[in-house]
Parts: sequence; structure tokens; C-alpha cells
Amino acid sequence: MFTLSLLRLSPLSKESHLVAVVLGVLAFCADNMSLPGATVTSSFSTAIIAGICWYVFKAFDGITYDGADTPIGTVLGLVACGLLCAAYFSL
Repeated sequence: MFTLSLLRLSPLSKESHLVAVVLGVLAFCADNMSLPGATVTSSFSTAIIAGICWYVFKAFDGITYDGADTPIGTVLGLVACGLLCAAYFSL
């Protein structure tokens, strides 16, 4: 039976939080350097979206089938991140 554990009962590791911060910094730098008219506020919001995408991916990574990890969780996490980014950048 499938169980969807979107809210993990155990806290994420410090490395996972570090990855979110690094992704945010990289997204800020990429947005600020690639768009000539980018403001600090728009680049910062892109960094926030990158961090949110990481946590969304980690949440969907918790999908299991009878306790065993399945690849569908990773795929759903990537799709959810893609939809989130598409919604953000289309506005």
C-alpha cells in the first residue's frame, strides 16, 4: 500500500538545509548576473523559490511503498518543482 509522508516526522539533516542555502545563493547569483535589469528584490525572490523547490523535492522524496523508497517520489518531486518554477516565472 502506498503511503505519502509529505511531512517528515524526523527533522532534515543539517546538510539538507545547507543544500537549500547553497541553491538559494546560486539562484540569486545566476538571476542577478543573467538579467541586466534584475533588482536585488527579484533576485532574492528567485533565491527563495529555489530553496522552496528543494524542500518540496525533499518532501516528495518521502513517498514509500510498504516502507521501501520508490522512484515515483523523486519524479513527483521534480514535476512539482518544475510546476512551481513555471508558475513563478510566468507571473
